[in-house]
Amino acid sequence: MSSAGSAPVFELTPEQKYEFDLQGYIVLRAHYDAAAVATLCAGIDELQAIPIDYATYTRLGVASYYLAAAMKDPEHPFWQGDHRADRRLNPKTGGVGRVDHALCGTDKFDLIVRDPVLKAIHTTFAGGPVSISASYFIEKIGPCPGGGLHNGGYPVDRDIYYAYDHTNQRFACSSTKSVVILSDMSKVENGPFAAIPGSHKANFSCPYDMGDASKNRMAVPVLAAPGDVVIFSESMTHNAYSVSNDSTRRSIFFNYMPSIGRNNLPFQRMSIYPDHVLERLDDQLDLITSPGYI
Repeated sequence: MSSAGSAPVFELTPEQKYEFDLQGYIVLRAHYDAAAVATLCAGIDELQAIPIDYATYTRLGVASYYLAAAMKDPEHPFWQGDHRADRRLNPKTGGVGRVDHALCGTDKFDLIVRDPVLKAIHTTFAGGPVSISASYFIEKIGPCPGGGLHNGGYPVDRDIYYAYDHTNQRFACSSTKSVVILSDMSKVENGPFAAIPGSHKANFSCPYDMGDASKNRMAVPVLAAPGDVVIFSESMTHNAYSVSNDSTRRSIFFNYMPSIGRNNLPFQRMSIYPDHVLERLDDQLDLITSPGYI
């Protein structure tokens, strides 16, 4: 697609619904064109250029990947240069490998917010109105580990579960994500998204290695190209493969949840955006605000 804003109303095909129900994920191939990919990469550059200090992050509303711990503590090691080994500073820009609440720090990701196709898909999977509960990027500079596989259908987590409502013939998922691929992940050595297909409906905890997708016999790489979007149930066991070469791996994550939920209460991180974001995206308030829990 050349322009997300001009996309027509979208409905999932029977094949896509079946794949999502069976696997826990689907892939939209070439969803964003080269110009959109460049814009989104520029957004990551903007987020990485934000000075890493407590006052600046607090003023804007962005957060570190230490989340609550760093954002509540001006003396937290994050502000002193302590960063995760698997998300080391970008050697060219000095930028960190992840900034949460990304919508608060750049408007370059607004095209994802305004994407009617993604909105339609996540609304379908939620079985009703959704709100964007999280937005962040992950950049990994290879070589680096992929991170531990996590989540799954068991034990059931009320915040991320997968469900299908047979009575009303509709999905009823509590959390789904879009992963916008911005770099070449068509080879395993480039660290593609990792998934255990079907694990969103598992009745047992995974008995295989959860620390490294390459050592887990049930995990598969979801190979993708820049502009592809991986859409998955948060309850599916997932993470990423290691980047075993010197490439840079970039992707953007948007989390969608039903508009009414416990996590929308005050002091929770979900769907709480500052005024400058609400003003900038005043045409998308249904997606970035929520009525809270009733």
